[in-house]
Amino acid sequence: MEQRLVCDTVRDLLPMYIDQMTSDITNRSMEEHIESCGECRAVMEKMKLPVQAETAPEVKEFKKFLRESKKRMRLFYWVMGAAALIAVLTCFIVNLATEKGLSWFYIVCMGIATAYLPAYVFIVSGKYKFEKALAALSVCIIGLVGTVQIVLYEFMGIGEVWFWEIGLPITAFWLVVVWMGVFFRILFHCNWFVVWAVIAFLAIPGNYFTNRLAGAYEGIEDFFSNFLSNGLGNLLSAVFLLICAYWWDRKRKNGGKNESL
Repeated sequence: MEQRLVCDTVRDLLPMYIDQMTSDITNRSMEEHIESCGECRAVMEKMKLPVQAETAPEVKEFKKFLRESKKRMRLFYWVMGAAALIAVLTCFIVNLATEKGLSWFYIVCMGIATAYLPAYVFIVSGKYKFEKALAALSVCIIGLVGTVQIVLYEFMGIGEVWFWEIGLPITAFWLVVVWMGVFFRILFHCNWFVVWAVIAFLAIPGNYFTNRLAGAYEGIEDFFSNFLSNGLGNLLSAVFLLICAYWWDRKRKNGGKNESL
C-alpha cells in the first residue's frame, strides 16, 4: 500500500519533473525512486517521447474531411466555370450568327458575372460574408445596367441615353435601401426580420422615387392615389415582419431562460 502511494505520487509529479519545475530535494527523491521502480521509469520514458499529434485519429479524420471538402469545392468551381464558359461561347456564336457582330452578348457576360462574382466572394470570404457579397453584387448591378445602356444605344441603336438620368439614380437608390437594412442590423444587432422590415418600409418612398423618375408620377398626389397598389402592401409587410421580429426575440429570450433553469 505504501509503495503504491509512493508510485502514484511520483507519477503525479512526473510532468512537473520532466519540465524541470520541481525543487532539487524533490528531484533527488524522485530519481531515487525511479532508479528502483521499473514501472515509474517506463512511465517517465513514455512521457518524454514526442507527442505525435498529427497521427491522432481525430486529427487524421479532420484532415481527411478538409481534403475532401477542398476537392468538392474545386470540383464545384470547375463545374460552375464550365457552365458559365459554355453559356458565354453559345451566346457568342449565336450573336455572331444572327447579327454578324456582337451586341447583346455583352449583356449576357455581365449578367453571368453579376450572378457568379457575389457567390464566389461569399464562399471565399471569412468574416462578413454577406456584406462582402452584397458589396460585390452592388458593383455588378451598376455595371450590368450600364452595359445594357451601352449595348442598346451604341450597338443596337435602340432608345436614348437614359443611364445618367434614370438608370443610375434608380439603381443607386434601391441599393441604398438594401444597405440601410444591412446597416440597421450591424448597428443595432437586430435579427433579419427587422432588416427586411426596414427594406419593406423604405420601399414605399422607393416606389415613389422610381415612378417619379420614370415619368409615371407627376407629383405626390399620384402617389397617394395609387397607394393601395403601390405602397400599402409594403407597409403591411413591414408591420408583419416587425411582429415576426418581436416574436423571434421573445422566443430566443424564453429559450435562454429555460436553458438557464
